[in-house]
Amino acid sequence: MQVSVEKLTGLKRKLNILVPAETLAAEVNSRLKKIAPTVNMHGFRAGKAPFSAVKKKYMRAVWDEVAREMVEPTLRDALVKHELTPAETPYVDLEVLEVSSDFKYSATFDVFPENMQVNELDNAKVDIIESSVQDEDVERILERLRSENKVWHDVERAAVDGDKLEIDFEGFLDDKPFAGGSADNMSIIIGSKRMIPGFEEAFIGAEKGKPFEFNICFPADYHEAKLAGKDTKFKVVINKIMEGSIPALDNAFAESMNIKEGGVTALRQDIKDNMIRELERNVSIKNRRHVFDKLREHNKIELPQSLIEREIKHLQHEMYHKLFGNEHSEHEKIPDFPRELFEEDATRRVHVGLLFAEYVKKHALVVDKERVDAMINKMAGAYEDPAELRAWYYEKDERVAEVEALVLEEIVVEKILENATIVKKTMCYDEVVNAEAR
Repeated sequence: MQVSVEKLTGLKRKLNILVPAETLAAEVNSRLKKIAPTVNMHGFRAGKAPFSAVKKKYMRAVWDEVAREMVEPTLRDALVKHELTPAETPYVDLEVLEVSSDFKYSATFDVFPENMQVNELDNAKVDIIESSVQDEDVERILERLRSENKVWHDVERAAVDGDKLEIDFEGFLDDKPFAGGSADNMSIIIGSKRMIPGFEEAFIGAEKGKPFEFNICFPADYHEAKLAGKDTKFKVVINKIMEGSIPALDNAFAESMNIKEGGVTALRQDIKDNMIRELERNVSIKNRRHVFDKLREHNKIELPQSLIEREIKHLQHEMYHKLFGNEHSEHEKIPDFPRELFEEDATRRVHVGLLFAEYVKKHALVVDKERVDAMINKMAGAYEDPAELRAWYYEKDERVAEVEALVLEEIVVEKILENATIVKKTMCYDEVVNAEAR
């Protein structure tokens, strides 16, 4: 076998492999001899056709079969010989196969960065967030819960902002009804911003039982391309107008929030416990990001483009399910979302992933069972039946593996920070948890 290596752009490599014809011929003849006794050929009794006739008829097919089967072992041997580790499955390009000729093919792939060394964050400043849940944070969430759980009662007046309506509507595009553009007795709350811009506001001043219509333009980035940026008309009628009142903060409200004992005091504590868990989760996510971004700053490396492309496809897949629901299907078709929306995040993920793996190897970091158990117990504490959630995790190895991955991230962050200068940054609950909304 002859092998040559080409260095293409960046980390891309190309192996050109030649397998001598005599190597294939020996295996081809062996297989032809095995099938000869079973071959049925016109003019000969079963299994009695001359070997020359069998060879003439089946040589092409068997030669192709043997050549293709040669790819995996010869490529593996070539990679080992030249100490190359593909970052992704190589793209194999077979030359035209000619019977009794040398078998030639090429394999193109990205390799991992060579001789990668992870630099420590020696005295580098890293922002680490500190935060806590205050009483006023709890009261704000409590008031929001009351506002979201208004008690609704019918009114006989024109609709105003904040009202809850039950409506019938039908949408028209180019004066024709469009799929998914109609509903009967659908509930909307004016001002909730759950419908497309302008839809809810069109009902302000309208009266129950009096049909009317309005024109509206769908947003240019609407997820259904046939409606995006299009002018449409809606014919509507209000069946019911309801005004909401905020419920009293009493034991009855606490019971409506599934607090069976302890009333309002227990409700406040339950809210606070949930807020603490959410805050800790967000602080942990943000601090890990700060640490890994700082590690990236101190470790500039060339990245395998194929890994970035794979990550972009993964992010496009995630976007698809955010827009169209979490249910997976083997027939789902991922839209061609603009690549530039995901490139920066994909590049970061690949960079962090490579540094993370190298850092774990450098310090021989391992996950201990006690920390995994502690994390599962902590997560289970948020559920009504903690034992049931713990059992669910331990039921399958892959679920435990997900927790192990989280624990390993914590261990790596702790180790990195040993050599860094920590700059503590105090943030309030709302700044941490609702930062994306700002």
